[in-house]
Amino acid sequence: MPTTPPPVDNPPSTSLWAKTIHILPYLVMALSFLMTFFFWRQYDNSLNVRSQVVFNDRADEVMDRFFTRMTDDEQILRGAAGLCNASKDVKRDEWRRYALSLSLDKNFPGFQGLGLTEVVRPRDLQRHIQRIRGEGFPNYRLWPEGERQEYTAIIYLEPFDWRNQRAFGYDMFSEPIRHEAMAKARDLGEAVTTGPVTLVQETKTDKQTGVLMYIPVYELGLPLETVAQRRVAVKGYVYSPIRIKDFLSATFPRVPKDIGFRIYTDKEPNPAGLIYDSVSDSNLNLPDSYRGELQTTRSFQRFGRNWLFTFESLPQFAQEQRKSQSRNYLIVGITVSILLSVIAFMLRSAHAGAIAAAQALKESRERYRKISEDSPAYITTLLPDGTLTYVNPALAHDLGKRREDLLGKNFFEFLLPEYREPVRQGLHSLSPQNPTYTVEQALVGPNEAVIWHEWTNRALFDDHGGIAEFQGVGQNITERKNAAEERSRLEQQMLHAQKMESLGVLAGGVAHDFNNILMAIIGNVDLSLMKIEEASPITANLRNIEKAAMRAADLAKQMLAYSGKGKFVIEKLDLNRLIEKLHPILEPSLPTNAVLILKLHKPLPMIEADANQMRQIVMNLFMNAVEALGDNGGKIIISTYDGVQDRESLKDVLLAETIAEGSYVLLEITDTGCGMEEEALEKVFDPFFTTKFTGRGLGLAAVHGIIRGHKGGIRISSEPGKGSSFQVLLPTSEPTPLEVSVPEGIENSWNGEGRILLVDDEEVIRTVASELLKELGFTPVTAGSGAEAIETFKNHRDLRAVILDLTMPGMDGEECFRELRGIDPEVKVIMSSGFSEQEVVQKFAGEELAGFIQKPYTLKTLKEVMRKV
Repeated sequence: MPTTPPPVDNPPSTSLWAKTIHILPYLVMALSFLMTFFFWRQYDNSLNVRSQVVFNDRADEVMDRFFTRMTDDEQILRGAAGLCNASKDVKRDEWRRYALSLSLDKNFPGFQGLGLTEVVRPRDLQRHIQRIRGEGFPNYRLWPEGERQEYTAIIYLEPFDWRNQRAFGYDMFSEPIRHEAMAKARDLGEAVTTGPVTLVQETKTDKQTGVLMYIPVYELGLPLETVAQRRVAVKGYVYSPIRIKDFLSATFPRVPKDIGFRIYTDKEPNPAGLIYDSVSDSNLNLPDSYRGELQTTRSFQRFGRNWLFTFESLPQFAQEQRKSQSRNYLIVGITVSILLSVIAFMLRSAHAGAIAAAQALKESRERYRKISEDSPAYITTLLPDGTLTYVNPALAHDLGKRREDLLGKNFFEFLLPEYREPVRQGLHSLSPQNPTYTVEQALVGPNEAVIWHEWTNRALFDDHGGIAEFQGVGQNITERKNAAEERSRLEQQMLHAQKMESLGVLAGGVAHDFNNILMAIIGNVDLSLMKIEEASPITANLRNIEKAAMRAADLAKQMLAYSGKGKFVIEKLDLNRLIEKLHPILEPSLPTNAVLILKLHKPLPMIEADANQMRQIVMNLFMNAVEALGDNGGKIIISTYDGVQDRESLKDVLLAETIAEGSYVLLEITDTGCGMEEEALEKVFDPFFTTKFTGRGLGLAAVHGIIRGHKGGIRISSEPGKGSSFQVLLPTSEPTPLEVSVPEGIENSWNGEGRILLVDDEEVIRTVASELLKELGFTPVTAGSGAEAIETFKNHRDLRAVILDLTMPGMDGEECFRELRGIDPEVKVIMSSGFSEQEVVQKFAGEELAGFIQKPYTLKTLKEVMRKV
């Protein structure tokens, strides 16, 4: 018993690769995360650098725009100072027209106005008030009231609207922050801005932080080189009140939402120095704890004071600078890393699965190969053109070829020619909806033998629905096919036998009834001939009637022979000797251009047969051959031989179902005539079937019946245009022959006497037979049925014998015979029938019939039978 080989260790390279595949997902995961963090840091740093640059630029932009506006204010004030320097005493109307020419509300939004303050010494205070009141302002006053070393009263402020009118007469020198800025501007001779103040123009409902910018105006002609000189020379200030929120709203029409800033008028971000907070003043909603990612400060000294700007990035700045992209980049990177890791793990799993699947596929293929190679069924694959791509050993063995020799060959070449095209069409008719095709086909096997296969083919299709390959599984059904053919042949034989049996019964019945009719004709003719002179004119007519009736009786005998119920006289018979005696009789019947050849095997075993019926077989078959030759001539060969016939050799023999295996003598009559078609062969033994213009069609039918009666068989072969052969098989077995007495000479002067009971259901037969009995000296007593015969027999106990018809309605002859024997065991019964003596005697075997007379019978025949009885 073969053993399984030990497993082979994997080579080192395979083991290393397996380990690499195992840790590969972890390597991919580690590398992907490292690369993600590395590139994220690079990207985040680049975003930070770019954001810082943009943030600084935005901060510079805010400062530039703010100081640009402040510079604009300074230039306006310098223009106003120039107006004052150009005129020793600027009138109110001139000031108003100058302010209107600037269109402050349109060109410089955020500027509250353009004003002029006058420095008033305490000694000039009342004169100052009176002068202003004299200009049309009777309620004018300098405020706040109180004594001070110096006053600076606002005398001009355009536009002189209700808000600015609130500042009319206000002494700005009285307020410390304003005082500081004004004193500094006076001393420096430059524009100076105050710290955060509340403008006197403000109301409770719209209060804003404000600043004021001052430029001093000096008396013309006075020296201004020193601070002291400038303090002496100052006569007033041009100034501009600025509402910071309005000012910056005009500076930044769209409030920056990406950057927040605060403006301080100090070096440090003290709340006291805060003049503007873009976040709170613009109502931006940010958490109290919000701190911008980017922050910076800018400090300057402009307009006579320190300025501090603080900046921080707002959420929108990060969004605009795509700072969130950094986080997204990181999230995407981590996600990709995770996906790569998952894919790596999946690939490892898939690789392991693929290896397992490959191993399973390999094992499956190996199992399939073993199953295919060990299977007794045929397994093959072939291309659409029939080229074999795989053949298992079973098919190669049954085809008698090597597998290597079959591969690449066309499968259709192994089919019988008549099967090639139908099988090809059947295979190519397959579709995805109907992919299988089962067919029986005949192939050429070893030694040119035909072997039958049954194949189930399945088509495999490509992506376009075309046939790519056929897979076939088949089996050898030769034995099954032969068995089916044998069964069909036996069924045909059985049907034929049943048909012949039925026809035989019909023919026997017809012959029986025909004999009854002939009985009346022949009997009356016989009686008529006895009652007239030989020289009578009607004698010839009666003789013609007698001849015709006897010919009809011969026809009835042939019908009985066909039915197997003819008269048999069995004896040991040498068939060769019988044929040799017939030879001189047969030759004269040959056409002039035909020849008869005898091929008689000697010695030939004896047969048990009726010599007359054997002669009838030879004569009928010979005459059939002569008629087949016709005018064309040819040969007729009569052969005899013997041999043992087994069941296989009896397969094609008619009547084989009724005969047994054993030793047979064969009589064969062959001709080279016209032959017969298949249709004629099937009916050749049917009664009344003939292919000739004339003839009764009973010759071969009688042959069939005689052979059946002798427990034999017949084999026939024929081919149109080549001739026919009839082979008769007769058993050489030796059944006990029926003892048939040899007829003794009949004395013409013999006459009988006494009563004879004549029983027959046919009245005409009773009449004729009664007349014949009377001619023989008997007194007939008639009965028309079996029951009537019993009653008559009981009433006439002096009856010498009974002539009893075998076939009658009601109580037939057989039953009536037994009833009569029951009444009188010694009664002499002569059985009368249209059937043969052999068949009738067999019915009454062991019951001692007194005699038998076959219808139709003559006076002579009746006289012979009655004399014996």
